Amino acid sequence: MGTRGLDIVRYRGRYYARYHQFDSYYESLGKDVVASIPADPAKYQKWLEKMRAFYAQLEKQLDKEVYEIRDGEKPNKSEFMDLESIPTEIPRLNNIFIEFIYVVDLDREVLTMNHSIHWKLNNIPREDDQWLKGIKNSIYYGEHTVSPDICPEEHLVSVALELPEAKWEFEYDFRMVNPINSIHEPRKAFLTQALASIMSEYEMELIQLGRGWAPDSFPFRELIFAIVSTASGESTFFSLPKQNCHPLKCYFWECNNKHMPRNGGWLDEEWAGESAPLLIFASACHRPGEPAGASPVETTYWMKNVAVHLTLVVDGDAIMRAVKWGLGQGRTHFQVVVISLFDVAFAEVLLGNDKKPFLKVSKGMNLWPLRPEYCQSTHPRERPEAKPGMKVHDRYKKIHVLAGDRGTPEQLRSLFPGLVALVNFFEVAGNRAAAASSTGVFPSELYSRVMDFVDYDTWKASLLASPMTRAPCLRRYKLDDRMTIVGGPFVRLQKVYRRCEKMRILSFDFEDKQSDKILPLACVLDNNDERSVQEWTWMPLVGSDRKALMVDVTIQFKSASELPLDDGGSGNIDPYDHEESDSREYLVSRDEDEEYMDPINWRDERDENDRNENVNESEDENGNSTGNNHETYQSDGDDN
Repeated sequence: MGTRGLDIVRYRGRYYARYHQFDSYYESLGKDVVASIPADPAKYQKWLEKMRAFYAQLEKQLDKEVYEIRDGEKPNKSEFMDLESIPTEIPRLNNIFIEFIYVVDLDREVLTMNHSIHWKLNNIPREDDQWLKGIKNSIYYGEHTVSPDICPEEHLVSVALELPEAKWEFEYDFRMVNPINSIHEPRKAFLTQALASIMSEYEMELIQLGRGWAPDSFPFRELIFAIVSTASGESTFFSLPKQNCHPLKCYFWECNNKHMPRNGGWLDEEWAGESAPLLIFASACHRPGEPAGASPVETTYWMKNVAVHLTLVVDGDAIMRAVKWGLGQGRTHFQVVVISLFDVAFAEVLLGNDKKPFLKVSKGMNLWPLRPEYCQSTHPRERPEAKPGMKVHDRYKKIHVLAGDRGTPEQLRSLFPGLVALVNFFEVAGNRAAAASSTGVFPSELYSRVMDFVDYDTWKASLLASPMTRAPCLRRYKLDDRMTIVGGPFVRLQKVYRRCEKMRILSFDFEDKQSDKILPLACVLDNNDERSVQEWTWMPLVGSDRKALMVDVTIQFKSASELPLDDGGSGNIDPYDHEESDSREYLVSRDEDEEYMDPINWRDERDENDRNENVNESEDENGNSTGNNHETYQSDGDDN
């Protein structure tokens, strides 16, 4: 039968996939894969050594012929045509036509079937096809497991990294605060929507593989770097030309439009122009002597003067590692982002009057709806067998970020609280950097007018040049030399394809320099619309010296002139209904009901006498106060 599948070998983190057109179900291709692995211990060891040697040699060939980018040379993929795609550590395996996937993991010695069944490679229960009979449906919809009544524990394994228990303890005096979560400015809503698009695009890879990624691994580093680069405004946006198909996702054989190379690791002048050769995000390609990807190879680095620390679990220990790293760099006042694949926390380090570090820290926040326990790398026993009378749960229904789930600012803030806070945190960190520069000698109105006419590169440099140039740049957010976001976010209503109801979608007002018009444009989140490229389509471009284009992430807009505004109280904001604010107001964001963490000015609305309280005070089980005293601390801003 035409049951498609993939037979994959994993070696040194990279996935070597081969496509099978027919008979890929467990009883056919599954049996062939199991039969290819020797059962005898001695023969198994020889086979394992031989397989590793073969793929080590294949890796060297790929590095020479494909991965290493040399001027004037094209990659030679002719010797690797049996592979479904160029091997990478973040394989895109979720083609709708693929029904069965088998991974022979030579690194961890595991045979994984359909992501959720993990056999010990040297101890598969073969007698009377015990492994096959043991495969059952689990209580989670679409996820297979192994029956404990048929296959004992000794044959199974987890490929997920063990998560240490979170510890919220600090070596320095500290105070817990709440991060800013404002999203009603055009720039913040746009960047949060872009970040949500990135996370949603790699949702299945994180579900299937994410728990096996360590913070220093290539996939972990690349994905988090893309997130913090975009949230900080460091990323740029690569504009795509309009055409009636998607240049990467088009599968029509007779299509005559331009298409990006599906199995290429980088783009040449035809697509990248002067930026060529341009890396494709998550590919293993690299310049001679340089590492692959766009991210730093370290797990702690500076981004916009913020210390970013990658960790498996966001907790006090992770924050302390980042704090000590920053102090070791000679800094005494800096901000910290501690981030995993699932959560994020924020901190600021200040110097108290006693010359000891004092911390402002937040609790961990969910980056997005996916939780670590949902991932399929865990032990099959964590997916109990579904037996008669048991209820089957669709646990991914909650986390699949469909179009209607993020059509309003409130929905974005509810689903992606950590991403919203990340955008706000980096914005205020940028305000700090701009505040350290000269305020200039001209009136603010003049700077605002000048910023309307500068090109993209000048605009981006002006974001950090001074408070007087930063404020108008934030209000009018450029995506490229043509398009500038000048208003929003608005919520509009769009009819759902082939259904009667309407869904809410975000829209913004864009200024088009070509036509000199203000265009109302709505986010494209519908799969049917994504089959083509609208006139207003961008891809995130991350990195500085080593840039990588996220070709799978399309941030697309279409005309919203015929889509009605939602007047049902869903959060439409009039961007012009405010007084002109000075640069200092741009440095502080305020909410009357909450205390927020602001890297420029930690706001403290309490009486001056309350400053001498125990800042890390807590209560024991009898209600008695405990904690270290900290009399006062030094702030670099004025208290408002």
